[in-house]
Amino acid sequence: MRNNRRWRPAAALLAVALLATACSGDDEGEGEGSGEGAAPSGESPYTTDLTEVCPDPFVVQKDWLAEVEHAAFYQLIGPGGEMSENQYRGPLGDTGIELQIMDGGPGLGQGQDAIQTLTAGNMRFNVTADMAFVSSDDLAIYSAAYPAVGVVAPLDRSPQMIFWDPETYQDGFASIEDLANLQGTDARIYVRSINDSFGRYLVDQDVPADLFIEGYQGDGENFVANGGAWLNQGYSSNEVWDFENGREWERPVDYVYVSELGYDFYPSVPSVAAERLEELGPCLERLVPLIQQAQVDYIADPVMVNELLTEYNDGDYGAGFWKTPLELNEAGAQIMAEDDLVGNGNNDTLGDFEMERVQTTIDNIADTLDERANPEVAPEDIVTNAYIDESIGISAE
Repeated sequence: MRNNRRWRPAAALLAVALLATACSGDDEGEGEGSGEGAAPSGESPYTTDLTEVCPDPFVVQKDWLAEVEHAAFYQLIGPGGEMSENQYRGPLGDTGIELQIMDGGPGLGQGQDAIQTLTAGNMRFNVTADMAFVSSDDLAIYSAAYPAVGVVAPLDRSPQMIFWDPETYQDGFASIEDLANLQGTDARIYVRSINDSFGRYLVDQDVPADLFIEGYQGDGENFVANGGAWLNQGYSSNEVWDFENGREWERPVDYVYVSELGYDFYPSVPSVAAERLEELGPCLERLVPLIQQAQVDYIADPVMVNELLTEYNDGDYGAGFWKTPLELNEAGAQIMAEDDLVGNGNNDTLGDFEMERVQTTIDNIADTLDERANPEVAPEDIVTNAYIDESIGISAE
């Protein structure tokens, strides 16, 4: 169970986040490393030459509308990109190519998943993505239908959580057993589904199925209407601030991560089609360290990207219903830093995969895999550390 975290102003967040520094040792001009530290005002720190080795533009398909979880890619472009409906495009630093970022959700063709755009293309924009955000569990689930390989993990842990009213549940929920003990009460757990993902995992771990109400789509009406007696699915980087400052709730919530309950998958993993891995290899050798560095840089100083995301969503480029006030973005960045959603994992490197964790995710969903999956899928089939720069990470001093 999290101790309830109260949002602090941006100045306080920045004081904490500036402890994050890059550990890259590459010298300028020596090729396949990351950006070379802080750049003079108006210049990009991302200077690795990507011409000749990367598609131009390099097209990235996100898994949802613009939010802080996608920050590294907006960091690479900076504030000078062009906003259009469900897209943000501009020079990828000073690398010589452009980066095109397409929204998920309304930015996808009807019924499409992000992973499908790697082979079938984005049906709305009629373009095939070079890279798409795919969670590690979905990489396993679609390992036969849409084989893809995750190449970097900007988020070390998922912000996916279950939250509750701490006045109603003063002891909170720290375990599967705590949730199962709701049996026999009027409480319910409102989630998207119990047929897949962490919902199915919780049922498989003996949380009674009749405790769940399915159908969550980002709505908060059930949580509010039931006075906090229901528990709710959400993202710590979004719903915590959102409910504490609005949504007809405006008081604290507390939460437990699904990773703390045993479903410790990698979310929003930048992935490429397996059939293109060899083709894109020379590009990924140079691009992946830039993504690592951009995530380090965002956590160190999130102001620019937070403002960019607010401008983009306030301009209705994403969707009219999707707003990310600056305060929400600031709070989301704070939670990602403080709760180690962005971090180095079990070593000093940001963005690499722990193969044992990936195997555990495969084990958690093994009984639900169907014809879409390779029945013998292994971690090495769906993620790789081949392009990771081990010298890039976050260090607290």
